[in-house]
Amino acid sequence: MRTRSIIAALCLSLLSIALAPFQKSDEDAIVITDRMHHLGNDPTPDWPEAPEEPEGVELSFTFEARAGDSEGTLRVRQRHVNDPWNLFVNGQLIGPLVRSDALADHYYTVPKGVLHAGNNTLELRGEVPEDDITVGEIFLWEKPLREVLDLRRVTVRVRDRETQEPLPARVTFLKDEELAKVYADANDSIAVRKGVVYTSEGQLSVELPAGDYRVYATRGMEWSMDSADLVLGRRAEVQLELVHEVDTTGFIACDTHIHTLTFSGHGDSSVEERMVTLAGEGVELAVATDHNHNTDYRPTQMSMGLTQYFTPTVGNEISTPIGHFNAFPLDPGEDVPLHDSRDFEAIVSDARAKGAKAVILNHPRWPDHATGPFGVCGLDHHTGEPRSKPMTHPYDAMELINSQTEEKEPMLLFSDWFALMNAGEGVRAVGSSDSHTVGGVVGQGRTYIRSSTDDPAAIDVAEAADNIVQGRSSISMGIFVDVLQDGRSVMGELISANSLDQTGPLSARIAAPSWVQPRRMTVFVNGRVVQEAELDPAEGAPFDHAVQLDYGGSGQDEWVVIVVTGDAVGGAWWPQINPYTLAASNPVRVDADGDLACDSPRATAERWLAELGTSPEAVSRILEEVDPPTAVHVLHGTRKAYLREAHLRALEVGTAAASHVPELEEYLKGLDEPR
Repeated sequence: MRTRSIIAALCLSLLSIALAPFQKSDEDAIVITDRMHHLGNDPTPDWPEAPEEPEGVELSFTFEARAGDSEGTLRVRQRHVNDPWNLFVNGQLIGPLVRSDALADHYYTVPKGVLHAGNNTLELRGEVPEDDITVGEIFLWEKPLREVLDLRRVTVRVRDRETQEPLPARVTFLKDEELAKVYADANDSIAVRKGVVYTSEGQLSVELPAGDYRVYATRGMEWSMDSADLVLGRRAEVQLELVHEVDTTGFIACDTHIHTLTFSGHGDSSVEERMVTLAGEGVELAVATDHNHNTDYRPTQMSMGLTQYFTPTVGNEISTPIGHFNAFPLDPGEDVPLHDSRDFEAIVSDARAKGAKAVILNHPRWPDHATGPFGVCGLDHHTGEPRSKPMTHPYDAMELINSQTEEKEPMLLFSDWFALMNAGEGVRAVGSSDSHTVGGVVGQGRTYIRSSTDDPAAIDVAEAADNIVQGRSSISMGIFVDVLQDGRSVMGELISANSLDQTGPLSARIAAPSWVQPRRMTVFVNGRVVQEAELDPAEGAPFDHAVQLDYGGSGQDEWVVIVVTGDAVGGAWWPQINPYTLAASNPVRVDADGDLACDSPRATAERWLAELGTSPEAVSRILEEVDPPTAVHVLHGTRKAYLREAHLRALEVGTAAASHVPELEEYLKGLDEPR
């Protein structure tokens, strides 16, 4: 059952408004129940507003009213409605409860003629008894919602400033710096939540209580932001204009991690609303990744006339007991990939057998640093090896940006990634949103993928998947970065050290819209910082600068990654879970010895040890020749060659390098930590 179509036919609803006491209309309300109730089948100690034990799977109340000639308005306070719960008055369906996790007030229209003079009944029945909800504090007004809340209509139009064409966009309404209550008749061209309306047509008409507002329009990180003050009398119109400020020619904006309530069963975005939000945020390649479901957006996208804005592809968030993987493309008619296994190799192999050309390890430190996949295996940041439980890395990429997962320290996941690359794992980086809701910005975390077309309706999905696997991409949360050699993007490429002398040094192009402030660029070589540069964005102006890299090569094979960090946006029109903006390149691999390959630090260490052996004299000589990340693998490889750690520790501590190279000191300290 599609909730939006039912709402459109039966009621005018407020979606997820802030809880607040009644004001001027309270005295007119009929109190149907003044307390909260718990329906379902499980105890819910975390929901303090209602009894912990459920009362059943339906409610029934009798109340007195007078027969009127106008509509009535019900206000229902509710929490955690994920399945159909139908509301009836005098046996007539008023509508399903709005599906939403938050404890919030929702309004429902009672059609004219439904209420009787004298006794009336209100009933609530659930179609899925296992869905526990709280519901109550139900009030009835015998007048339309517009009169109950003194609503005024406002029309907002969003245009491209250069062409004056309408733009899909996100429109945010603030009142006293808080998200405002927004009311709208259901319409497939908009998606509405508290303070937020997405429009796929560049125009919307909604109602707000009378007052003063600030209205914002945005369209993802490539576009400017515009705003206007609104003093709402009986009716108002606002026109906002956006400018395309970040040039990403040659790249397409991809979100590899997107959910819907329709197919994932949680969150609050229907599949129709997801189409509107994708258009409104400028996502150009949309990978549908509902949990253990091969979701195909194309039928919905086509029926809504939104094919020009993005290319959808069928994916799946393979949700297993040991971690989550996004895989695409898949066949919507095929069986879903294996998801009840604890074997990474079997999970990834089955996804590939079912057609997936890119497999991504999602949020590797979720639900927290200790219990995510990398925490459970005890991933060692020095060696890239598991210290607690065995773990392999058959997937193609890992999420370094997930904008709906809390990660206060952005470089922690980079430490994981750098360790894996130094160990020779060919894991690439992706950015995603993991958005489950309308308000949680889809595409806030994204991946910019090299593409042979800039037409968002004609993206080659196989090419995009291959470019993710090869690392011909960068990750973004508000900032865009590319690594160039002689004007050509070389992310994911193998270049020769000699070419740096022939064509000039590498450079980074860093770009951001006028409402994002990039502050620092850091260059990592084999995971070690070799260059830092402070950036100086002008307030209120887009940023687009090339920065030459000081990297000149150490004489051994190595990889180069650029990370750019910036200030948090801090605006309700682009709400963030994490307090920073960010971009990072995938690695440029540098071939120093001319063998058309780029050996990892581990492979380089193994080659040296195979040639010279593991005597103290040999190890000391090797440590003088290699960079610190490779030195760590030299010591680690030597340790494996000795059965008695005491013998090895004497060797390690006796090396001159260990006394002044932080990486070696940290590695030695780690030997004392429990395994």
